[in-house]
Amino acid sequence: MANLRYITRVISGVRFDKLDHVLEKIREKSGQGKVHSFFDILGCAVKYGAGYYDYLMFGFYNMTGRQRDTYLTRVRNKKVIDMMNDPAYSDEFDDKLRFNQRFAPYLGRKTLNGETATLEQFTDFIAGQEAIFAKINHGDCGRGVNKLYVRDYETPAAMLQCIRDNQLVVLEHVLPQHPDMARLHPSSVNTMRILTDLVDGQVHIAYITVKMGRGGGVCDNSGQGGVLCRVDPETGRIISPATDDYFNVYDKHPDTGIPFVGYQLPMVPQAIALAKQAAREIPQVGHVGWDMAITPDGPAIIEGNDFPGTDLCQLAPFYPEKCGLWPYYKELLHLKK
Repeated sequence: MANLRYITRVISGVRFDKLDHVLEKIREKSGQGKVHSFFDILGCAVKYGAGYYDYLMFGFYNMTGRQRDTYLTRVRNKKVIDMMNDPAYSDEFDDKLRFNQRFAPYLGRKTLNGETATLEQFTDFIAGQEAIFAKINHGDCGRGVNKLYVRDYETPAAMLQCIRDNQLVVLEHVLPQHPDMARLHPSSVNTMRILTDLVDGQVHIAYITVKMGRGGGVCDNSGQGGVLCRVDPETGRIISPATDDYFNVYDKHPDTGIPFVGYQLPMVPQAIALAKQAAREIPQVGHVGWDMAITPDGPAIIEGNDFPGTDLCQLAPFYPEKCGLWPYYKELLHLKK
């Protein structure tokens, strides 16, 4: 049973406008009254360590207790991370400049520190480039990612000054996409999220999802309007409809019209191999979600996440069988409850 102190913390820190939004969404999806849902959410927090977003995203309103108990909830996810990831090494992932330096052989593209680069270095970096990506150093969920077009600036000096004024110090060349990834949504770099778990010298794959932009945006993250699907690691095919941050479900991409289920993603075995190789670089951080682009020449890592959320892998449309990831982690880490 999850620690009862979690309930106190949740209630004391809850944003009631968000909670009411979640209760309304649950009512729309299930017909379940708000009062009933509220007390059921509290019960799930006690029994399974679930937050109210867990309850909605995983579809707890339509599950038995046994089914609910299979999900990697907020509290359980924190337990896994505490067991597998040494916080002393967090900056190797959270600091994008450090990450790009440490994992340079895996990136498949040139990068530059926009804070320390000389004008000459920056001019060489943008030479021959139509555009570059410029990011804040500690952004997450797709925030602070900008695609800057060289033609929009009179001189390299003006472009570099704009970058520094906006603290967009992580500079990267734009990766060309494999045609089968670009078809899904051409204007964004669509990526796979591959979660690796390094245990006793062996790297295990917990799940793979594919994230796609929409509406002409350059970012694939669902927090910035994108959609995502579940992928079968064995076949590399999409095996679920897509969903977004507003809990909408899509059988095909809302912009390109491409059907999701059965779509074959390219180079999945190579992407898994690259993720497994990268997972051994910092063994003190064993639980990592790798965002992976696929270029015509092979996979390339965009970033690694040492605190991957539980939502990307267990959203209700992904698991119609209503069985989450908690049994996998209980077996992997020899947990009793």
